[in-house]
Amino acid sequence: MSRLPMVLAFPRVLRHLRSVGASLPPVTRLSLDRPDPVLRPVLSAAWEGDHAPARELLADTRRRRAWERRDECVDKLAEVALVRPRWLEVWLEKDGDDPDAALVSADLQICRAWEARTAARAKHVSRDRFAEFFRILGQATPVIDKATELNPGDPVPWRVALQHARGTQAPRPVFDRLLLNVMDCDPDHYGCHANALQFLCAKWYGSHEEMFDFAETAAARARPGRLLAALPVEAVTEYLTEHPAGRGPVPRQRVTAAVDRTLEVSAGYEPGDPAATRIRNHLALALARCGRWEEALRQFELIGTDVREIPWAYLDGENEVRGFADARENTRVQVAKAVPFFSRYRPAA
Repeated sequence: MSRLPMVLAFPRVLRHLRSVGASLPPVTRLSLDRPDPVLRPVLSAAWEGDHAPARELLADTRRRRAWERRDECVDKLAEVALVRPRWLEVWLEKDGDDPDAALVSADLQICRAWEARTAARAKHVSRDRFAEFFRILGQATPVIDKATELNPGDPVPWRVALQHARGTQAPRPVFDRLLLNVMDCDPDHYGCHANALQFLCAKWYGSHEEMFDFAETAAARARPGRLLAALPVEAVTEYLTEHPAGRGPVPRQRVTAAVDRTLEVSAGYEPGDPAATRIRNHLALALARCGRWEEALRQFELIGTDVREIPWAYLDGENEVRGFADARENTRVQVAKAVPFFSRYRPAA
């Protein structure tokens, strides 16, 4: 008898599934962490050994104090340097005191350390991998210090320093000092706060409650138009990964408030806007886990083809695009299942 409602729902699903999410791009068009059209040729040039476009782009972000954009560019360039480092080595040989080259170099050290460690939970990381992880992090300290000194008003080196602090198991006073430096540079910087949230989450050095406290406080003081107002949705991702049913130390209304706040932030951006892609990926997963299927479907539509590694690596660590696609398809099925058989599917307003 318990399977009867599911059996009866199949005809509804088959009848309505084609029209539910009809505008969603096919799985073959999905891409993981795709760089935008301006950044793409810069990365290609670096891959081929030419650092000049990277130098020009990063210098422009520094002059304009476009810190969120700068953070994204540095992150992608460090990923290229992890595989093809020669262009960065040449740049540093020509101008070792260039603040942009120093910053990419600092981020590269973090990438190398985490590649050695892997993203696995600590209990699944071998002693040899941990030894290599800490060795690289030790070498990274002076590189990060140099990046912070060469451009004092730049928050991005402090994002790198926060990742370094998490890896080195830095004591809380060190973490607190790093956050103060962030606040001096850009109190609304999303990347720095997202990394601080990781330090404070239960799987690292904090707790679910402390993580939510931090995210909610940061979001409440965010200036209008800054993405930081959506930070609590990343706390929801961390929390619901460990407590998928929502039964845990954090009250359900707190999770709901975080999701609702992020919906408001997402609504302020156009469909496909790369600035909102990060929070929309988190939001789609959060809404699906909360059973808010119509709203989740809308976020999948707004995301389009731009899949982000986080949060979908939490569902499928080997294939994030597959994790995204499976969650999107399940959302379509749940929406179709809710439509009465003799009705026509109409998207919610």
